[in-house]
Amino acid sequence: MGSERTASWWHREGERLLCDLCPHRCSLPAGATGLCGARAEQDGKLIATSYGVVCVQSLDPIEKKPIFHYRPGTLVYSLGTYGCNLDCANCQNFELVKASRQPLPSGVMSPQDVVTEAERIGAQGIAWTFNEPVTWYEFVLDTARAAEAKGLYTMVNTNGYILPAPAEELFGHVQVVNIDVKGFTEKFYRTICGAGLQDVLNTCILAKDRGVHVELTYLLIPGLNDSAEEIGQFTRWVVEHMGADTPIFFFRFQPFYRLSHLPEQSMEKMNEARTIARREGARYVYFGGVAEDSNQNTLCPRCSAVVVERRIVRASGKVCFKEREVSRFCPTVSDVHIHLKDGRCPRCGEIIPIVL
Repeated sequence: MGSERTASWWHREGERLLCDLCPHRCSLPAGATGLCGARAEQDGKLIATSYGVVCVQSLDPIEKKPIFHYRPGTLVYSLGTYGCNLDCANCQNFELVKASRQPLPSGVMSPQDVVTEAERIGAQGIAWTFNEPVTWYEFVLDTARAAEAKGLYTMVNTNGYILPAPAEELFGHVQVVNIDVKGFTEKFYRTICGAGLQDVLNTCILAKDRGVHVELTYLLIPGLNDSAEEIGQFTRWVVEHMGADTPIFFFRFQPFYRLSHLPEQSMEKMNEARTIARREGARYVYFGGVAEDSNQNTLCPRCSAVVVERRIVRASGKVCFKEREVSRFCPTVSDVHIHLKDGRCPRCGEIIPIVL
């Protein structure tokens, strides 16, 4: 296994330990493991069992996370382990996140190992992705601190299901976050994800308030969360609470896991979602899971000039866990051209909120 260590954010209640990391607040008797599969009671302490265990790793453009408005064209060292605190019926990496404490193929790294490797391979940042970084909390936080000392930026691709106090600590050391808002009703979250919507929305607002660069992803699942009404409610919330400049990625659903009986999302519905979002005032709307260049470019919201051009290809290399490909629906950005002039549109002078 890895270099297991005592977890943070827990307390004792009688003969049980209560985890204070995420809203599940798992109450664990002796020897029990939390819903995430990565935090367990051992000898009276809560142990982070996945600490330092790296199951998958790759060097990616930051655009693949997806992040489009922070350091475009830079590379991130992407890492994942096992564990997740949601149980999404559409999970594309369920073999990885459900692995728990089975034998793992990629070995153990220290925070300093990760930073050293990121520098060696020419990455400008470090990303925690593939599984849920919240369940890897201590390792992510320790590594982010080490990365800061070397001038590397850090990001998490997260479901946002975390309690406010640990989220505040995390957001004090992570510069970028992509949060998956998986639907926009409590019913959807409870039935499809085993979690709650409001907790995720609270995390989005907290990240923004703490100065973290936030981008949002919304997977459009046929018949479950893709109605015009729900998309409208989601984008109105984003504009009102996160700001009209917050990038939104509508991700195209592919049949998988417990939802393998559903059809692939139609491009008609994808285009409808983009139209609704723009009508509600969202200024930067992109598609995910679609390898078409025109859906990836950043356009000036005033004059529609292309201010950041992205060329898309499907990844030729595969990131694998136990010989199974993970994140299989993410096209790779192969070429990025930035046409901004002093942070403004070169045609009309509009300020474009992209961190360069």
